[in-house]
Amino acid sequence: MSEVTEYVPDDYLIGTPVTTRATIKTGETFPARTPLMFDATDTAALVKWDGTPGKAVAMSARNVTDTGSDQLSTIYTQGGFRIGFVNWPDTVITEKAKRAAFLGSAVYVDDEY
Repeated sequence: MSEVTEYVPDDYLIGTPVTTRATIKTGETFPARTPLMFDATDTAALVKWDGTPGKAVAMSARNVTDTGSDQLSTIYTQGGFRIGFVNWPDTVITEKAKRAAFLGSAVYVDDEY
């Protein structure tokens, strides 16, 4: 007798994601699915997105906890995500602002499949 396993995709995905590892700047702590942008003083490191339209370039794939130094973490560099599953900054409340976050990047958000 064989066992059959049915694949059920994660609810937050609406497009095929692409991941890689990137440097997260020292002092950053955030949950998975947080929009990320390049740090203004060290463009080789990523930090939480500040809410400026078009500045988000990736999204965290894992929870990040400050380790006291820069660290490598898995991020999404491409793909579609449902708006309600993204961990938006408290200052970003409108759907318009959320849709504008990733303009110009290979990441997008929507509320439908």
